[in-house]
Amino acid sequence: MLKYTSILLILISFVSFYKTYQEYKILNSGNKVIISVFSVPISCSESSKISKAYFTFYFNEKKQSKRLEGRCSINVGDKINLITNETKDVFLFEDEDIHFEFLASLLFFVVGVYCYNKSNKNL
Repeated sequence: MLKYTSILLILISFVSFYKTYQEYKILNSGNKVIISVFSVPISCSESSKISKAYFTFYFNEKKQSKRLEGRCSINVGDKINLITNETKDVFLFEDEDIHFEFLASLLFFVVGVYCYNKSNKNL
């Protein structure tokens, strides 16, 4: 059981690292866009562990959403600078910090490798 759990942790770490690396590339070489906030369905004051605060906006005639990430002063009608990728389906704040995601990916990987090695020694 430990062996399968460790493999799962390693796979999760690779997926998480790939997603975070894509966000890193967007932050460094993405396209800057200005959007207008359409609505704030869940504000910071309504946010919980289950339902996070976010806002919605339209970009290229498609409704998009973005977590507020602690930016509680965002209101309907505000103009916000975001950075997006080539396909315009991922949007990041210009100052968004992704270091925690890199560390979490690394931690999942290290724990997965440790558990895998531990499971092989018990055989």
